[in-house]
Amino acid sequence: MEGTGEADFRVCFIARCPGELLLECGPRCLDRAQPIGRLASTCRSLASGLRSGPGGLRVGAVVISTVDALQVALASASPEDLLSLTVDLASRGDKRSCRPEVERVLQELGDYLVCTTSLQALRVRLASFDLSMERLRLGPQSWEALVRGLNGVANCGRLRTLELSYITIKASQATQSVRSGGRVLRRAATSPTRSSVGASQAASILRGSPGVAVTAAAAAKSASTFLDALGQMDELEELRLTHDEIFGSTAQLLPPVLTSLTKLRQVDLTRNHIPKQVMEEMRGALPRRVQLAGDDQQTFFFY
Repeated sequence: MEGTGEADFRVCFIARCPGELLLECGPRCLDRAQPIGRLASTCRSLASGLRSGPGGLRVGAVVISTVDALQVALASASPEDLLSLTVDLASRGDKRSCRPEVERVLQELGDYLVCTTSLQALRVRLASFDLSMERLRLGPQSWEALVRGLNGVANCGRLRTLELSYITIKASQATQSVRSGGRVLRRAATSPTRSSVGASQAASILRGSPGVAVTAAAAAKSASTFLDALGQMDELEELRLTHDEIFGSTAQLLPPVLTSLTKLRQVDLTRNHIPKQVMEEMRGALPRRVQLAGDDQQTFFFY
C-alpha cells in the first residue's frame, strides 16, 4: 500500500507541474547517457560490452543540436554501430556558432560518415545564420567533406532517410567531383568523360528520353559527385532537401538520378527557389510512386 501511495503522489506531482517545466525538464530525465556511462565504469565486462572493437561506444541513435555536442559524439560514438544520426543546429537559435566552428565540425562529420557501415537515417539541418547573423554557407572544403561522407554512406547501401536542410546546393556544387582523398576533379563542360549530368541531359529526360536515364545511372555508379552519391543510395525511401536555395537549374539535375532509386517514395523540396513549371516537369519525370512535396512552398525574391 505504501508503494501505491508513493506512485500516486508521483503521478499527482507530474500532473500539477506547469507544461513549460515539463517541456524543459522532461527530455533531460529521459536521457540516460550519464547513468549508462557510470554503469560502464563499474566493471570491465560492462565497459567492454558497451564498446565496439575500435573503442567507440555502441550507440544506435544520436540526436544533436549544438556544435560542441556533435564534436563529442563524433569522437565517442562507434560509427559501425550507429543507425540514425540527426544534427539539428537550426533548432537552437540561442546557441549559434561562428562559421569556422561549423565548417570544422562538418568536415569531421564527413570523415565520420565514411566509416559508418549500418547508417539508415541521416538528417543534417544547419542554422540559417551564424553568430554574427550572417547567412551560413559552406566553404569548398566543408562541402567536399560532406560529399565524401555521403559517398561513404551510399557505398554501404543501407540509408533509407536523408535530409539536408539549410545547406546551399548550387548546380556547380551538385556536379562537382570529389576524390576520396579530397582533391577536387574539375572537368570541362565539353569533356566526353564528364561524369555529372548536365542541364541539357536533365531537360532531355524531363521530356522522356530513355537514353539519358541509362547514361545518368551508369555515371552514378562510377563517379563521386553529390548527384552520384544520391544515385547509389539504392535503399533510399525519403529524401528531404529543404531551405537549400535550390534553383530551377539544380532541380532539373535531380530526376535523372532519382528515377533509378526503386524504393524512393517521398521527395521534399520545400522552401527553395524552384519555378512552378520546373516542379511540374519533375513530377512528370519521377515515377508515380514518388510523392513530390513543396510545389506551393517555394520562395522567390522580386527586386
